[in-house]
Amino acid sequence: MFKKMVLVFVIFISFLPFQLNVSASSSLKAAFIRNDDLWIKIGRNENQLTNGEYVRFPKWSADGSRIAYLRGKKSDGYLGDLWVYHVKMNKHYKVKENVSNNFQWSSHDNQLSFMIQRDVFVVTTDPAKPFTVRLAAKDVENFSWLPKGDGLLVSKKKDQQLNSDILLYKIFLGKYPEEPLVKHFYTVPVGENEIVVSTSQFKWSHDQKWLSFLLVPTASISADSNTLCILSADGKTFRRIAEMLNYDDWFQWAPVGSNLGYITGIGREATVNKYLRIIYVPSFKKRPLTPKGYVDIDFIWKGSGVLYASRSIETNQGPLNQTPLPYLYKIILSSSHQNQIGRHSVTVGDFILHYFDKQLYWVRTNRKAAVVMEGDVITGEERYWINNITMASTYYSKWNWDEMISFYGE
Repeated sequence: MFKKMVLVFVIFISFLPFQLNVSASSSLKAAFIRNDDLWIKIGRNENQLTNGEYVRFPKWSADGSRIAYLRGKKSDGYLGDLWVYHVKMNKHYKVKENVSNNFQWSSHDNQLSFMIQRDVFVVTTDPAKPFTVRLAAKDVENFSWLPKGDGLLVSKKKDQQLNSDILLYKIFLGKYPEEPLVKHFYTVPVGENEIVVSTSQFKWSHDQKWLSFLLVPTASISADSNTLCILSADGKTFRRIAEMLNYDDWFQWAPVGSNLGYITGIGREATVNKYLRIIYVPSFKKRPLTPKGYVDIDFIWKGSGVLYASRSIETNQGPLNQTPLPYLYKIILSSSHQNQIGRHSVTVGDFILHYFDKQLYWVRTNRKAAVVMEGDVITGEERYWINNITMASTYYSKWNWDEMISFYGE
């Protein structure tokens, strides 16, 4: 378990029952939100990048040279003005207005894709040239970049019927001003008595042989249940895997091979019936990981054999703001050994975020204030890493920390 250190940070002594050490130097970078403004942390240094704005959803580019983010008003929900910050040039560039939080960097260059209503656009964020925004696809339900970064995979409804099939297309962008090349990839069959209106984003396995996504019904039904699916990259194998909530971070491929971790369970409350499992592909053998009497609220992979989870006692009793908060657990697949790491008061909870260079990073919160912690998986020492980040929104005890922080590590 993580050892308690010796230096107190007064700002959080009211709800942190142990003493914290100053963060060690790290090559990990973070873009985060503090008092609704965008900040950046590189090494030991923190710098404020906006002043008096309302910023959400910072996202690093694939090479760590840029940060995309939404700037708007508190009442705008998940719509705002899309901006790009160039780290070395220390400049902000406005891309487009009324953009949803579904914007994504290409994995191989500095192209940025985003949605306005149901249309997908792509922009190359080269500050030496005018930002040229291209329309990539219209009437789209959702999208993701193809693994090579040369195009997009998009989902569309066959027609306006709730039980119509979902059509998947590959959109190859080519060089501007060439028109994108559209190729049908796969048709997801929808049953006569089913309701499916869209999909989630698409996630590719590390070996690029498989992709996972959710089939999403209407909003009221989606709040309680969506269908996790796996499709082979050649379009020959399609499986429906489990029912789960519509959270992109609740299904993740291992960083090696083609094993998928996911949190399954119907019902919108994150504190009941939410269990971590993995599925081995292509055998499609499922393995439960959450012990009886507990729920897993977040998880990340470390390689192909270890997972870290935020786990709490399962309960459907009492107000949501009084339900048990999670602790961190380490899960070793080869031995099936699971153990709690770290100790803290029941008045705070740990929400796992990231693993990088033998360090774990997580949010610790008492539901009123939050810090980002760093823990060494070798020595067991835990340290304060970022003080005072803005509290994320929460829905039935599921906290959306991607609104507030994004990591980049070389």
